[in-house]
Amino acid sequence: MGINLDIPGIWTYRSFLNVPGNVGDFGKLTVWEAELSLEVSEDGHIYGLLGERPDLCVGTEPYLLVEGTVIPGNPAVISWRAKGKPQSEYDGWIYDYRGYLSPEWPDAPRNRPTIVGTVTRTVAHNGAPAGSVFSFVAVKSDFLEPRKTIPLAKSIIDMMSSAEHRYHHALWHASRDTWDNLSDPKKEALRATGWQPGPKTKERASLAADRLANGSGEDFFYMHRRMVKEVRAMDPSVGTWRRLPQQQFPSSFAPETKASQIGNLDGYSLPPAWVVPGDPDTTNWLFELRKTSTLYGRFQAWEALYTSADYLASLSLGELGSRIEFTIHNWMHMRWTSVTRDPTGDVARRGLPLPNGRDALDFDEKWLDPEYDYLGETFSSHINPIFWRLHGWVDDRINDWYRAHEAVRPGVVKPMTLDGVEWFAVDGTWVKNDEPWEGARASSSPTHHAGHNHPGHSGRVLDVPTMQAALRIIYGPEPDAAPSAMEDHGQALPGTRASWFKNVPA
Repeated sequence: MGINLDIPGIWTYRSFLNVPGNVGDFGKLTVWEAELSLEVSEDGHIYGLLGERPDLCVGTEPYLLVEGTVIPGNPAVISWRAKGKPQSEYDGWIYDYRGYLSPEWPDAPRNRPTIVGTVTRTVAHNGAPAGSVFSFVAVKSDFLEPRKTIPLAKSIIDMMSSAEHRYHHALWHASRDTWDNLSDPKKEALRATGWQPGPKTKERASLAADRLANGSGEDFFYMHRRMVKEVRAMDPSVGTWRRLPQQQFPSSFAPETKASQIGNLDGYSLPPAWVVPGDPDTTNWLFELRKTSTLYGRFQAWEALYTSADYLASLSLGELGSRIEFTIHNWMHMRWTSVTRDPTGDVARRGLPLPNGRDALDFDEKWLDPEYDYLGETFSSHINPIFWRLHGWVDDRINDWYRAHEAVRPGVVKPMTLDGVEWFAVDGTWVKNDEPWEGARASSSPTHHAGHNHPGHSGRVLDVPTMQAALRIIYGPEPDAAPSAMEDHGQALPGTRASWFKNVPA
């Protein structure tokens, strides 16, 4: 996990006079309240800013520049020197800090990271003597979620957070990802709902041994292309990532910077990783994903590969889709995801972190709350604004693929419109599926009736009870006998994070 710990982010800094005895008025002890922003490099170097935050910066605000080190441990030791911004009223100020990251209380769900320590005035200024020592505490702010800084239009949120669209997206991924490992009775039960991944008996499992050739990658591209098309029709301002974003420092005193932006200036800041209880592999993955070395060593290497015309021209559309889905796509989801937080209406529990996430068969209506936009799970990721940026990037690779083929073998790959989506004609080599799979169709679902076709999924059935039954088949216990489509298949087996995006070995 490295030495990142809970240190990067925005902190509220408060310092106090070291006065013994009862002063009667606590306010007499306060020295300074300010905003402390910190980042930590992989080698343990700390850098940041310390200053008073106005509602709107004009560019002349004074602040201190922070540099230091962190030594891992229990507690971690954090030391830094803060120097006044040159040519400001703080010019020449130097303060040295030593603090400790407070250990968390076990079984206390409202833990909040704090740094406690002392600070000394190293250089005299403005008549204040050098050598004075004060106590300080810094309290970490919650991560500023993208929904606060780059929000989607309400019409998009309302549609995508509906039960129909949540269950569709979760089930579409679940059916493809689990099919190859389902027992024959489960496969037959899933076929009875119409939710097998592709034509019956010719299913296209996304994690099968032949996934690069079976056309499942075309399904991935096509289904998400329709989603992107629908959302952009509702709000053309929904952007895309032309290039994967570099990590930006979470704070700034540049002109026009608003206090409401601090912590996630462009909407693309990385949320902190977290410990997944009982799962060191996933925990380590979450921490590795956020490293700058991972951005340069994996993400940008994939980006270069998937934008290389020579490479794209060598692949079928399905192979490209499968490779992207289980490399850079899944990794982007988990790099930019925050820990799940309880969306319950119970004020005492709302917002508490749930490090193991939602159970795949937890159908409580609280999960329909629009603020449940956890990017790491298929039930909720498409409500998160980052989803549409990263899938815009994925969608652009389809266009790159076509241009690469057109340059090498003109006219072989033929563009067409398929059910309202810009697509390509089947040629048997580069494009293989005449009907990309988006989910159960009206003709294949035994429970379809009027009123369950929805925008964004032309001809598809978004019947919530059927989709819940299909998920019970996938994630529930083995049926004793071939069940009917709508039969309740019992309680969930252990596997809380079954619907998280996966780290699939290359």
